[in-house]
Amino acid sequence: MKKISTLFLLTISAISFGQVKDSVASKKVKTDLYVGFGAQVQDDLNINKNLRFKNLPEVQKVISEFVVGMNVFGEKFSGAGEFGFMYSNPEKNGSKNKYYAFNSRLKFHYNLINEEKIAFTSGINIASTASTLDVYSSSNTIDLNDLEPNNNSGHLNLRNQMYYAGPSLSVYLFRKSFPIQINAAYEIGFTRGRWKSDFGSVLNTVNESGKNRFVFGITLL
Repeated sequence: MKKISTLFLLTISAISFGQVKDSVASKKVKTDLYVGFGAQVQDDLNINKNLRFKNLPEVQKVISEFVVGMNVFGEKFSGAGEFGFMYSNPEKNGSKNKYYAFNSRLKFHYNLINEEKIAFTSGINIASTASTLDVYSSSNTIDLNDLEPNNNSGHLNLRNQMYYAGPSLSVYLFRKSFPIQINAAYEIGFTRGRWKSDFGSVLNTVNESGKNRFVFGITLL
């Protein structure tokens, strides 16, 4: 979480610097706070091979995302810093997995088209994702009179951290009336993303190096 917070602060600093520079040049910089929703379509994760082997529910390839952030739009350049949240809870053969992830993302774009009612921009995304995966039996019971950990089983907890970068584009519509922004990106995973646990040592761990994702979203400015 510390890494995510640091990345977000660097994002705000970079955007603020760019805003000041652009403001001096054009005096037309516009800043908006926004909320949005979208989806991520990711490669089949390596952890799914292990889950599949035991006939357990897998991490879904398509997961919805809710985002909040700040958008900065200047005469020639634009960008954004945002936080996103993803969640899924599939079930299979009496077992469930609960997958949730927190994203922090930077966008640096050049404004290819900047008109009064519409704009089109393109550039790069840089993102960080902290994921947690719980795998457990649907019939788990916990006896509060016997809280000895060794007597309570049927629950696995794993986490990983991934960093991404890749090309992205944005389309701004209805800028004078009801402004919305449509975003699309292809983010390439460039770190190992080994699965770890806060509750024990992980043997035969796998990593998610090279696992990429397509990101699509709509934000309300």
